[in-house]
Amino acid sequence: MTNPTRPDQQEQDPNWAPTPRAHAQYQRRPSSSSSSSSTSPDKRSGDTAEKDKLEKGDDDDDEEEEEEEEDEYEKRIERTGCSVENEALQMCYAETHDWRACQKEMLAFRECWKRNGNVEAEQ
Repeated sequence: MTNPTRPDQQEQDPNWAPTPRAHAQYQRRPSSSSSSSSTSPDKRSGDTAEKDKLEKGDDDDDEEEEEEEEDEYEKRIERTGCSVENEALQMCYAETHDWRACQKEMLAFRECWKRNGNVEAEQ
């Protein structure tokens, strides 16, 4: 007989859905801080390369490109004219983790979408 309390044998939550890509400010960036006591020789050489990049100013260009890529989603939402409604919908989902609980926000976004003449996605 199996133990139903084990996580690998539990049924998947029927309300589960992948987390939508909300706004860039909510995404985590990899942490570059590390303690020197746990640094391996390979890691130290990587740190030196990063310091060299910073001294040369090469890292600024890479960071700007990353920011542009992260903002593309927000730019697309902004062009729809419904960024306020989209943010309300994203925040509702972030709080409830259930799209069914966000019907009011979803309806507001849908109406804004149509009001601004955006094309509906083909099904």
